[in-house]
Amino acid sequence: MRVLVALAGVCLLLVATPRIATACSKRHQPVFELAELARDVAVVKVGAVPAARDAGNVTLRVTTTLKGAPRRQLVARETNSSCHTGFRRGKTALVFLNADRWATGAYEGYVERPSPALLTAVTAWLAATTDAARVDVLMTVIAGADRRLRDDAAFYLGDAPALLAALTPAHAVTLIALRTGRADDPVLTVLARQRSTAWRTLLASTSPPTLQAHLRALLDHDLEAESSPAALAELIERTPGDSAPLRIAATERCERVHGKRLTAFSTYASGRSDHGWKLLATACRTGTPTPY
Repeated sequence: MRVLVALAGVCLLLVATPRIATACSKRHQPVFELAELARDVAVVKVGAVPAARDAGNVTLRVTTTLKGAPRRQLVARETNSSCHTGFRRGKTALVFLNADRWATGAYEGYVERPSPALLTAVTAWLAATTDAARVDVLMTVIAGADRRLRDDAAFYLGDAPALLAALTPAHAVTLIALRTGRADDPVLTVLARQRSTAWRTLLASTSPPTLQAHLRALLDHDLEAESSPAALAELIERTPGDSAPLRIAATERCERVHGKRLTAFSTYASGRSDHGWKLLATACRTGTPTPY
């Protein structure tokens, strides 16, 4: 049985609405992350499922393969815990499955009646092979009408230092035009982490929605002149406070110096234990991502 760790909630997390029977908590994982992690991504018709309150195998008849070896049938696993995926016999669904046959991202790896917009986005994402192409896919989705999918694209982009580095000044202008009036709009995270001139001009010329604490931390502690992982790691390790803005800003800057994610931004944007910050300090020094 898998253990899903509940993380402190910040608006950035955009936690997916669970099914009625789902009582577990987990970090929200955008569909783009699920597509990356899964071995198999497919549109399926759900066949046999375990009896109520039982764990066991689920048979899935494949109608369209988006990722993985073409198969006529997949077999998934269902748990009888509160974190069950929620497979329902006879339903058409988009599934993301790991090699061990568990749904990637637990209940988020099973989407009933996937919309055409979702299928188009996932298909385009899986076909993108360069950072520029991946940015194009995400920008197209952010400009789309599906709010939940838009937020997923912005959420993913704001947590991907390599893609943030691939954004152009023109992208920043477009993102500013696409931002909503919501304080928890993940587009604001993308803009804040990109550190574009357009973003700074916007802040100086108008009042955006009240910025969340983690975005204010990035603005209040400008570490752009610091490019030494060792120096940033010292700030992360020695600054006191589980939610110290300087720790958040230093970790965020270190990820961009390395050009890769050291851990999910959402897991340190809302604070960590002192032990957790020490792990991130080590990750900053070495450039090796931490699993926590």
